[in-house]
Amino acid sequence: MTPARQKLLIVTRHTPLPWEDGAGAYLHDLARYLATDGFRVHILWLAPHDRLRWKKIWRLPAPFARAVRLHLPGALRLGRRFVFLAVVWLPFKARALDRVRRALNTVGLAPPRRHPSPAPPAAAPLWASPPTPAELALVVRFFEKHRPDVVITNYAWLCPILDLPALRRTCTACLTHDIGWQRAALSAPGIAPEITRDGEAAWLRRAALLVAISETDAAELAALAPAARVVVAPKACETRAPFAETTSRSLLFVGSDNAFNARGLDWFLREVWPRLLREVPDVSLHVCGSIDRLVTLCPDGVAFHGPVPDLAPCYRQAALVIVPLLQSTGLNIKLVEAAACGRAIVTTPAALPGAPFLRDAVAVAATPGEFAAAIRHLLDQPAVRAATAARALAAVRARLAPATCYGPLAALLRANAVARHDVARDLRVLHASGAHPPQP
Repeated sequence: MTPARQKLLIVTRHTPLPWEDGAGAYLHDLARYLATDGFRVHILWLAPHDRLRWKKIWRLPAPFARAVRLHLPGALRLGRRFVFLAVVWLPFKARALDRVRRALNTVGLAPPRRHPSPAPPAAAPLWASPPTPAELALVVRFFEKHRPDVVITNYAWLCPILDLPALRRTCTACLTHDIGWQRAALSAPGIAPEITRDGEAAWLRRAALLVAISETDAAELAALAPAARVVVAPKACETRAPFAETTSRSLLFVGSDNAFNARGLDWFLREVWPRLLREVPDVSLHVCGSIDRLVTLCPDGVAFHGPVPDLAPCYRQAALVIVPLLQSTGLNIKLVEAAACGRAIVTTPAALPGAPFLRDAVAVAATPGEFAAAIRHLLDQPAVRAATAARALAAVRARLAPATCYGPLAALLRANAVARHDVARDLRVLHASGAHPPQP
């Protein structure tokens, strides 16, 4: 009998918070769709970052809490609040012990000395590295408690989780985001990459189902793991009314703190911005996202806002959006989100391979002069800008509706989970009867 609502677990080391970066937005968007499509979705965030932990007490936003169940190791959950016990307790413990030592000293007693552990403290795992023994143990404990029907790893390097014996009869998948070895090669040219093609292939072959963010990625994933089923599930865009045209002369860039964004924005600020500012003195640029941690250049007319939980007002106030990437992999999420908001876009050829359907709906410029000229043209021609924005919006509406992007994946996960559930049931019946399963 098919379970009414199958349990689905997503294991991630990367942030699942949609306002922090494009990968988090993609993960959350998919999780939210699966929750509305009949799955009970759990997200196990293996390594919440320090910026979150040092809040001590963090309240999960209501829209996130309604869609999925978030699990943070080391945190006590009270409703929508997470209390990071170590961050709360350890400073208190240190102060209390210091007071005890001082009190003992005042009465002439020597406090006992604590011998340091000979073992060094465990270092946090690298972002793009296989799961540690501690992380594997977390997954096993979670699995034994919740028994999910489907387990999805977020990025290829967590696929060794799918080899755990506890998951042997579970539907398994990997949300790949992009091709890791390609990103590694582009991120650090001239040095040995942290991910190789053979290494990524070895990870991916552990999953029964691979989720590609674009058709281009799907072809490479099929070559890396020929036995796996590959399904394309690009980042969806909500079908909402676009923002009205604005008379402002402001540009918007949205990006997280990764190497591609840093190089692209640095190129724009050094090579394009001075030229543009001479030609359009009243232009301004607003930069949103954690990219401000990597890019320190801040010329006149540029404002950095850091991570912004709700980008809607930023898109509403912007005349157009720039995506000046020199390198890119997968589907560029900032590109499709700007199109979905009804904003004209100026971008580079590097941003388009994952979204070929936008090629005729955005302004494409390869050189600093072309980029500045495209911006100036769109700022000076409101009608052209509106028509460009309308083409981009129509393109994403036609291609990136949530049911179109995620519906086939949801159906595959459900079918695979049901099939494995039936096999496990049959094996239990055979075991109870004393019979032996047929040999392959």
